Amino acid sequence: MAEQLSDKYKIPETLRPLLEALARETIRAQPTDVVSFGKLFFDILSHHQQDSDKSILTDNVSYDMFRMDLQQRYKNIMLKENMTRSVSPEDVAATKIQAAFRGHQVRMHPERYGVDAELVRRRSSDKLATLDFNKDQKRHSIGGYSLEHSQTPENRAATKIQAEFRGYLARKNIQAMREQNDNAATKIQAHVRGFLTRKRLGKEGLISPSRSHSSLQSHKSEEN
Repeated sequence: MAEQLSDKYKIPETLRPLLEALARETIRAQPTDVVSFGKLFFDILSHHQQDSDKSILTDNVSYDMFRMDLQQRYKNIMLKENMTRSVSPEDVAATKIQAAFRGHQVRMHPERYGVDAELVRRRSSDKLATLDFNKDQKRHSIGGYSLEHSQTPENRAATKIQAEFRGYLARKNIQAMREQNDNAATKIQAHVRGFLTRKRLGKEGLISPSRSHSSLQSHKSEEN
């Protein structure tokens, strides 16, 4: 049966080196789309073969030129796909927040960045006026459709991240205020206990009123 097939179908001599070259370059490039890479392989191979009177697959110099051209073309295609690949809304939102934070740093400390403080103040005022106008526009609806619902996914993601960041700052400020209040309460309690102790000792004759007064003045001077 095998002999009948071999007699009926003759295998082309260039088929084996062609398949070996295709397999070798596919393994080397590791493409995600093997079919597209195979099409590119045959297109470039056909182009090189038309310009050469030697077999590209058997001539070492010709094959090296073909291989380098294939690798460069495939690399350019992958770079173009990566550049046009869509970025997630979270990445866009993070970029916007980073830019806003850098702008805030410049507005707060313009002298550190060599920027005129008066110019920064004027630009900030103009930007605030523009933001107020945009907010007023969003509050109105056109044909019963609110403009607030037309926000892009990037803007919604940015709003969500900003809200979380504001919540973090609020919690941090509340914690700082609590610590300050606790410290103030501790100091007040210490002053009251000291005053009551000196008053009791003065009544019992264990400390003179003048000494108690001088101790109180000394304590105040140390705090100042």
